[in-house]
Amino acid sequence: MRHRVVLVRGPRAAAGGGGCCSGATRPFDEGGGHRHVPPVDDVGAVYRALRAVLPRDVAVEVVSPTNWVWLVPALVTDGRRRGLRGAALWRSVRAGIVVESLVCDGAVLASGWLPAPAAAVAAVEAELAVAELERVTTAAAAPGRTPPRAPAPPP
Repeated sequence: MRHRVVLVRGPRAAAGGGGCCSGATRPFDEGGGHRHVPPVDDVGAVYRALRAVLPRDVAVEVVSPTNWVWLVPALVTDGRRRGLRGAALWRSVRAGIVVESLVCDGAVLASGWLPAPAAAVAAVEAELAVAELERVTTAAAAPGRTPPRAPAPPP
């Protein structure tokens, strides 16, 4: 199973439509008239920290909360794969679509705020370790399957 981490980003800086930050601006050092520091993007820092530590087979998605057409089905799919049904699934999806959320394989790790990059990495690694442990335990205890045996001792 491929793992997925979803970062729901918060509001961004002003885009088109006027104001000092819209359109093609150049920083003051490059000959432009743009003097103020651009806003800090917490999602970017968390994304870079996760991408630096997690293996390549873990998908790290950054999603806008307005992209609910992709986000809601992804959260439902991940939650159902995790075993959530009914009200528990509904609560998980509601918490996952909140601005600045962190979701790992259907488990909402943060909702409405993003932890510091190091804390986010620790939370995601712990969740992936729990998921791997559940996968191994379930596979070993599956009906009709014999649990793995230790190798026979040498003669």
